Amino acid sequence: MSKSRMFFAAMPPEPVRQSIAGALARHGVDRALGAALFAPSNWHQSLSERVFEPTQAQINDLLAVGAAAQAHACTLQYNRITSRPDGDGRIQVTLHAHGEPKAFTELVAEVQRRLPAAGYGALQVDNKPHTTLSYDAPGLIDKVALEPMLRWTIDELLLLVGCGKPYRYDILGRWPLLPE
Repeated sequence: MSKSRMFFAAMPPEPVRQSIAGALARHGVDRALGAALFAPSNWHQSLSERVFEPTQAQINDLLAVGAAAQAHACTLQYNRITSRPDGDGRIQVTLHAHGEPKAFTELVAEVQRRLPAAGYGALQVDNKPHTTLSYDAPGLIDKVALEPMLRWTIDELLLLVGCGKPYRYDILGRWPLLPE
């Protein structure tokens, strides 16, 4: 049984998910992953580490953090798909963004600055802009270059909790970001 996980993130809107799904289909990545493809409705960009089995008090604390956060929207430009073994012997397939926009770095930093005041200094995450497409692929795939690049403007901060069977993310809170 998997534990529920709460964290700050962004999730691509439906048109962006459709663009990603189209690129996966054009390059055969969806067929290579089969059932190991993470559900498109769960695709996300993590902005903090997770709190496992959150209590209502922890949810309230992080809702206050999200409400206080002030950061600008940022646009990611995905240019490649890669695969690699993780430390647990599983293969991850990841959609990577070209570079790291300053506004993205500042968004992550803003969330991290707000966490210690709520008692969550250990929720730092060292993430580069990416979206994991599979956490347990059946095999490695060849690197895929995406032309044209896929664009996603992150314009809201979300507090998510992941749980259930099938696994899904529920949105606990959402806050618009300042204009890009």
